[in-house]
Amino acid sequence: EVVKVNDGEGNVILSQRNIINKKAWDALMAKYEAGEYVEGVGKEAVKGGLICMVDGVRAFVPASRLSKRYVEKIDQFVGQTMKLKIIDVDAAKKRIVCSRKDVILEEEAAKKAAAWEKIEEGAILHGIVRRFADFGAFVDIGVHQDGLVHISRICDRFIRHPSEVLKPGDIVTVWVLEVDQKKKRISLTMKKER
Repeated sequence: EVVKVNDGEGNVILSQRNIINKKAWDALMAKYEAGEYVEGVGKEAVKGGLICMVDGVRAFVPASRLSKRYVEKIDQFVGQTMKLKIIDVDAAKKRIVCSRKDVILEEEAAKKAAAWEKIEEGAILHGIVRRFADFGAFVDIGVHQDGLVHISRICDRFIRHPSEVLKPGDIVTVWVLEVDQKKKRISLTMKKER
């Protein structure tokens, strides 16, 4: 884009900042509309966030959107390539605001959902005893959600508390009794009941 035709000495002055490849911008806008992720490279830590370049377009990632937790040193992201989600667009200035945090949270949610899909009633799994309640033991079966083994399903004899036969960290074999997707509850048994 020509900003000044003549600088007084016959030179044409161009503005680099305003030159953005229209195809690249249109492609980014299509990704924004579709909610697709883009790839950005951290260029400069500034007050309140990070400047990135996304396909030749200047993008801003607010500090609060860089990670799930507070980021003390924003400059650690300079030079880093990262997956981002466009969350706001200033079409007039050809600037975009992105979030790395949204990508992390969405990917974690997708992993959780995929793990839940794999759990079926009757499945035999190995898990790690994490904690106790008076009514049973919570066992980590690798789905970002502990399953519950009711105290009556821990062993064949009567026990008053799970700690009588288990301790945190024990690796146990469990059978899936019931999966409640809506309430995010998994009922397990250590007694082969089927």
